[in-house]
Amino acid sequence: MKPPWHIWVVGILTLLWDGAGAYTIMMAQAGRLAGLTPDEIAYYSAQPFWFVVATDVALLGAIAAGVALLARSRVAVGLFGVSLLAIFVTNVYDLAMGTSRVFATQGALVVTCIIVVLAILQFVYSVAMRRRVVLR
Repeated sequence: MKPPWHIWVVGILTLLWDGAGAYTIMMAQAGRLAGLTPDEIAYYSAQPFWFVVATDVALLGAIAAGVALLARSRVAVGLFGVSLLAIFVTNVYDLAMGTSRVFATQGALVVTCIIVVLAILQFVYSVAMRRRVVLR
């Protein structure tokens, strides 16, 4: 069965979006992202180790899911699911602790909402492709 054209669009956009996000966040975690404010440096420096690991699982899981989607592998569903779960865990913790960047700027709130919505849509899309037997 020939894959639908949109799987390539979604897969490539997923890799571009999640790859850019992974680069940005991992560079910020390492303190090597240009243009970080002192407040942002303090935020990333204060993150507990488990939080950094969970964030990186969300980032790398989404990239791996994008590759799996392009390879038409049903593993994409699980990887998108793990990434989404890690996003929710880190955001809920950050919000509960009052340290979330969404409290700092309106821009951070908008970006966080976009990240969550896109992660949900990626997961839902992969489930739909599995149900249509596009993913093997």
